Amino acid sequence: MLQNLHVKNLALIDEVEITFHEHLNILTGETGAGKSILIGSIESALGKKVSKDMIRPGEKEAVIELLFWIDDPELIREIESFDLTVEEGQVFIKRVIHEKRSINKINDSTVTLQTLREVSHRLFDLHGQQENQTLLKEKNHLTMLDHFLEESDRKNLRECQKTYQEYTKISQEIEELAMDDQKRLREIGFLEHEINEIEAAELVSGEDEELEQQYRKMLHSREIAAACGAASRLTGYEEDTAIGNQLTESIRQIQEVSHLDEKVEQFHEQLLQIEDLLGSLHQEMADYIEDMEFDPQTFAETEERLNLINSLKDKYGRTIEDVVQYAETSAKRLEALQNAEEQIQKLKQQREKIREQYHKSAVRLSAARKKIAKMLEKEITKALEDLNFLSVAFKVQVTEEETMTSDGINRIRFLISTNPGLPLRPVQEVASGGELSRIMLAMKSVLAEVDKVETLIFDEIDTGISGETANRVAKKMAVISRKHQVIAITHLPQIAAMADSHYYIEKKTDQNKTATEIRQLSEKESLEEISRMISGNERTETSMKNAEEMKSLANDAKLY
Repeated sequence: MLQNLHVKNLALIDEVEITFHEHLNILTGETGAGKSILIGSIESALGKKVSKDMIRPGEKEAVIELLFWIDDPELIREIESFDLTVEEGQVFIKRVIHEKRSINKINDSTVTLQTLREVSHRLFDLHGQQENQTLLKEKNHLTMLDHFLEESDRKNLRECQKTYQEYTKISQEIEELAMDDQKRLREIGFLEHEINEIEAAELVSGEDEELEQQYRKMLHSREIAAACGAASRLTGYEEDTAIGNQLTESIRQIQEVSHLDEKVEQFHEQLLQIEDLLGSLHQEMADYIEDMEFDPQTFAETEERLNLINSLKDKYGRTIEDVVQYAETSAKRLEALQNAEEQIQKLKQQREKIREQYHKSAVRLSAARKKIAKMLEKEITKALEDLNFLSVAFKVQVTEEETMTSDGINRIRFLISTNPGLPLRPVQEVASGGELSRIMLAMKSVLAEVDKVETLIFDEIDTGISGETANRVAKKMAVISRKHQVIAITHLPQIAAMADSHYYIEKKTDQNKTATEIRQLSEKESLEEISRMISGNERTETSMKNAEEMKSLANDAKLY
């Protein structure tokens, strides 16, 4: 669950820190106090882009931090699969928003925005006005239904996705081979030319590096010979000032007195060793210079070979190995083109086998979806009735299409009738804004029974409702709160009365600045806030009694 939220320098928020608790956490406050900013900061952990304009004026950066505690071993393994470490069940998400960039961290590891989204979606689910709009798009109905698939059925879904990709890939290969004869002949000729050019070169791995070394040596042979000759004279014996002669004289001088001191004897031995080493080096340089003859023909042949290899690398790959690999790939393509008809038949046979595999998985998946659809119809209808939909009828329509897709062969549509005698029609054609909100809440309440996400966050779930409907929505949120942590912003006293932890958001202004603050209310303060929500800013004795009664009824309705 979400344990702690810390926000600093974000829009109206100077700095706030909130500790959340189990079950139902309710946030209330006056319009414009900054509730939407608070939800926006939580949304940012889901990877939502935060504009640099949201940084509080005068500050260089905004900081958003969320601390979660989880005890589900499977969920911990999923998070650690992203190369993250979870210690003592804690997951710490931090976003730092600068003017030019943002930094995302999970447990002190810097992560990409995609990883942040993947991890966050496993920790909490945020339901706002935008999510209600998902019901208006039919393509989302399939995704919502698939939330209820069991693991065995998910395997069929993954098999459909895998075989569909294979089917599509082979279909593309068939299409490429089934080109007109003139185009195929042109490509065959082009491939033959490329393969012959590479094979004629008889490339050997590593020869380019060896040739480069030889070429460099021959190209600079005069400079090398001059330098080695000078070094040979300076270290030899031909000139009086040469190192060899100087060393010989040093040995003679030391030798005359070496018998007088053991240490001097060691010097003498070391000088003899140096003389041997220098003599050996001098001889090697002399041999090297003698053997170093510039052969114009060898130089020309080396240069020509290097130009050929470099030309092939420019055309076909960065290294000799890349060029050889290109030839092998081209040879396979050439063989396929030369035997196009035969290859097409083989690919069609493979594709048919894959289609059969796909169809088997898709049929099993379709059967599972139809079974789930029946269950959902009953559960969602009951949930809608609990939310004060009178005479409601809800249907999950599952049809089978001939067209293959990565998600199977089904088309899913949510149909509803909210008035007796009216036919079932697609949700997006019937439901108003307030009804969409309640339909989504009904979906969430059913999904909560099977979903592993521990924290549900609701923003403006009370849009367009009042009276008895508000009571029903409050009770439904309490039902979800039995097994999940729920955090909700509300304007309705009925929902606020159901709170296990009640927080008040307010905007404070002085001569210098305006800032949003948040604090957890005591039981007495909570009643006063509910009273304010009932009657407006001025609390009355009657509104306080109503608040107390509302709170008592809410506590009686809870099952935990």
